Amino acid sequence: MSPISRRSVLRGVAGAGTLPLLGLSPAVAAPTGDAPAPSWVGTGPFAYVHDPSTPAGPRYLNDHTLIRARGRWHVFGIVGDSAPRGEAPDSSAEISFAHASAPSPLGPWTAHADALTVDPSYFGEEHLWAPHVIEADGTFWMFYAAGGASGAAVNLATSTDLFTWTRVPSGPLFRGLAARDPMVLRVGDEWVMYYTELSGPGGHHVVAHRRSADLTHWSEPGVAFTDASTDATVSVTESPYVVRRDGWYYLFIGPRGGYEGTDVLASRDPFRFELAGYAGHVAGHAVEVIDDAGTWYASAAGWFRNGLFLAPLQWRDTPVPWQSPDHPVAGLDVHGRLTLFALDAADRSMLRRVQLDPYGDGWSEWEPFGGPAGAVPSLGRDTDGRLEVFSIAPAGTHLNRRVQRPDGGWHDWEGFGGPAGAAPAVARDAAGRLEVFALSPGGASFARRRQRSPGALAWDPWEPGFGPTAGAPPVVAANADGRLEVFALAPGGAGIVHRWQETPGGPWTPAWHPYGTAAGSAPRVAEDGSGRLAVAAIGPSGVGTFTRRQTAPSGGWDAWLPMFGWSAAAPASAANADGRLEAFSLAPGGARLSHRWQLAPGGDWGPEREFGEPGVRLVATPTAVRDPAGRLHVFAVTAAGRIRTRVQERPSGGWLPWTSFGERAVAPLVSHAPAL
Repeated sequence: MSPISRRSVLRGVAGAGTLPLLGLSPAVAAPTGDAPAPSWVGTGPFAYVHDPSTPAGPRYLNDHTLIRARGRWHVFGIVGDSAPRGEAPDSSAEISFAHASAPSPLGPWTAHADALTVDPSYFGEEHLWAPHVIEADGTFWMFYAAGGASGAAVNLATSTDLFTWTRVPSGPLFRGLAARDPMVLRVGDEWVMYYTELSGPGGHHVVAHRRSADLTHWSEPGVAFTDASTDATVSVTESPYVVRRDGWYYLFIGPRGGYEGTDVLASRDPFRFELAGYAGHVAGHAVEVIDDAGTWYASAAGWFRNGLFLAPLQWRDTPVPWQSPDHPVAGLDVHGRLTLFALDAADRSMLRRVQLDPYGDGWSEWEPFGGPAGAVPSLGRDTDGRLEVFSIAPAGTHLNRRVQRPDGGWHDWEGFGGPAGAAPAVARDAAGRLEVFALSPGGASFARRRQRSPGALAWDPWEPGFGPTAGAPPVVAANADGRLEVFALAPGGAGIVHRWQETPGGPWTPAWHPYGTAAGSAPRVAEDGSGRLAVAAIGPSGVGTFTRRQTAPSGGWDAWLPMFGWSAAAPASAANADGRLEAFSLAPGGARLSHRWQLAPGGDWGPEREFGEPGVRLVATPTAVRDPAGRLHVFAVTAAGRIRTRVQERPSGGWLPWTSFGERAVAPLVSHAPAL
């Protein structure tokens, strides 16, 4: 179930007692012996396979279930009318389950009549959420979340043909504080139900479990996973789904890494999962996993998309690299010209395009820049204006670097060593030396490396262990006094931490310090015209963007303030010629792009306004950069893999219409893992 508008469920939490979540002992022993190490989990690209819309208008699917029976695949799921672009619907209006079937998970899907509709006379049902269907003893069992004034409930309906469903006359299987999103798995000689729950009023979000011998009578709850945050309004333990493979159990939960994100945790024990067992990420909402005769798929849906998506699920020996949230990336080269770098759609090799006139709008054609690259690159600029480009080697074993020459040409690519979990964060310190901060695969830690002198080709050795285990690549910025400051997302999005140089170019604080509460993805940091840094981050699940800025240049920090509504990631920011920051935020699903701007350098923000194009869906937060003439340029990649651009008509002024930025197809899959 999606994380907002569970108002009918959460209404009763304030007056309820603490849920008696029990630490039950496992019914089966954890695998022993020579079981292999857990796999890392990722996906290929998602394909759009089913549209549940009707002639009356577009509809979405949310939490859903897939089952193969009698030679066909069936999908059942929450269904509702799609909301306006970039907005979330009211989940209290979700009162029926859509049903469709197909010969293959990839389709073609045939829509059927809704499988079940809410029945208020049945123990106070007010909504229908998150069906899960299994087959046992010739009967199909549908477990689903319902409830209302009487509290959250997990209900059961059965069928012999998957078309006609009958609720069991005894009523809910059990009630809870926020019990929803049931999923049932056979473990040993019993059935185990996983579901999302609260540990108590205002407590932690958990994945709870119960056990049964007959699918009708269920034990008291135990806890399979506890989230670190205690915010009872937004859950990030939704849609739990557990898969057993090669002696390991894999728990898929979300929304994590934004609304359209699901983390995977591995454990030998099906009743205990921890963040230390992080095993990958799938860029989808309400992810389910199916095995179609040895071919694995991940399915996804959600409020911001019209239907069902499917991607090949990958069981890997190495982690999937994090990708930059920006695509393309842009910076000024040694001649002061805007230069863009993107990944080619055909083979993910790197492409480059250069502004021909620093004060005009003419551009070169796209030209090969090397690769294939393991990730969208990151850029640094030396004191003499030369660009340095950093990316992951194709095999993901190390970083690569390519440096511009003073004449505008380029040295060859060279190995740069270091951990290669993502393209590194790059900044220039007070002495003019570039410093990079590189994440290890899987986020185990991150390291730091610095140029020996400004603009030098030689670098000091890597400093491993500079940063702790992280939930995303770090970001870095220079304070007004030149001191670098690094911000990182804690594992699982439990909070933001930061560390800074104590003096310009000098030593770093010995410890990392808390900077913010739970966040949904990596933060971003920018400097405005007043010399103050401003940090932006999305809340858990992406339900809102918040910003925090320095009280004075190089000083302390104000409180967090709201900035945007639903957001796929922290917004991109760039400073106007007059120093006012302008920020751009993409809604989950990419249908709406919004922007806000400071009314004065370092001042308050104006109202949120529409900035995108109706009918054009984007796949990543756009890139914003200022050219030598002082005009901001915005570059965005569409779902079709084409770049669109919008440019200010004059420095710090209004905006010209969107235009095409060439017909070259660039890779649209640029999120943490391949995006929908």
